[in-house]
Amino acid sequence: MSDQQSTLRHPWELVAHREISTKLRDKTFIGSTVFMLVLVLAAVIIPALISGNGGPDKIAVLNDAGAKIVQQADAINGDFESVRVADRTSAEEAVTGGDVKAALIPADNGYVVLGDDRVDSDIQNSLREAVVNIGMEQNAAGAGLTPEELRANTGLHEELLNPGPLPEIVAEFVNIGLALAFYMTALGFGMMIAQSVVQEKESRVVEILAAAVPIRALLWGKVIGNTVLALAQILVIAGASLIGLMVTDQADILGVIAPVAGWFVVFFVLGFVALAGLWAVAGSLATRQEDLGSTTLPGQMILMIPFFFSVFAGSSAKTVASFIPIASSMAMPGRMLTEDVLLWQPLVAIAVLLVATVLIVRLGASLYERTLLQTGRRLGYREALALKTS
Repeated sequence: MSDQQSTLRHPWELVAHREISTKLRDKTFIGSTVFMLVLVLAAVIIPALISGNGGPDKIAVLNDAGAKIVQQADAINGDFESVRVADRTSAEEAVTGGDVKAALIPADNGYVVLGDDRVDSDIQNSLREAVVNIGMEQNAAGAGLTPEELRANTGLHEELLNPGPLPEIVAEFVNIGLALAFYMTALGFGMMIAQSVVQEKESRVVEILAAAVPIRALLWGKVIGNTVLALAQILVIAGASLIGLMVTDQADILGVIAPVAGWFVVFFVLGFVALAGLWAVAGSLATRQEDLGSTTLPGQMILMIPFFFSVFAGSSAKTVASFIPIASSMAMPGRMLTEDVLLWQPLVAIAVLLVATVLIVRLGASLYERTLLQTGRRLGYREALALKTS
């Protein structure tokens, strides 16, 4: 014990060390971390494996010309394979029987694509482009031109005036993922903080701790210890995501996500510290585990409302939310993925969040000192504010 005290000079360090060591031995904490790792890896790897192992889309054709078109469509976009059938009737049977996704049938003015109840848009577009390309090559040869000469001055290129850092679907997916990571981590660790405070009150351990360590040191130890654990858990999950992206050949996404991830860490730490103080207060207001349902409700609302707001609100509303403390921890990193955000905006949001975090932690410390040693009944927030500091 003396060696540990010489290494940990401040009381809050001893409490933080105790929080971290206790959690690392907690089977529930280890199990939840492993579950989140498996969930993240599954979310990244399984869709890629499914799409990669589905095999090529089979297209029924009647002759070599049709097979050439399917081969050209495969080179243009996607994974297609031609299946030779005898006639249109056989092609229709293959389509309705599910043996092929579609059939390519020669017609008077080109080709007809047969589908069952519908034709997949990717298949239709790829076959159409292949038919046009092969037709142009044949027409060019008949006119004594090369395909390049025939296509001269016909290029069409896309130019975006306000390009996003990522494709829209990918950006929205990552946006939800970042907001969900903050929400789940803050909620999970928050409930653990509140529960640990109540357990210490129920077992009277808190009275022993308060006699040896200043109450504010107890609070700071819990906040810092759990912040370190939460950040470590986020980094481990990020590492699992990195492995998943590398395994599924999606590493190009990292070049865009990595800079935003750094901002996310800053927003995460500030937002988590502010909330951790409130969760500790929620535990100090309770006298038994059953009381946590009501004392933690404000903290759950503070998390839940900004989460749904940052995910489902419109662009203007998200912009406003990205400057509001706590909500900014979820909204601003997502905006930086989906919009061209100027540098001053995240800097201002961090400054506002930092000021709010200091004020919230100071208020939480004051309430924690007033309520930690109050036993016998559950206290309300208004009643806690009216108590005098002991």
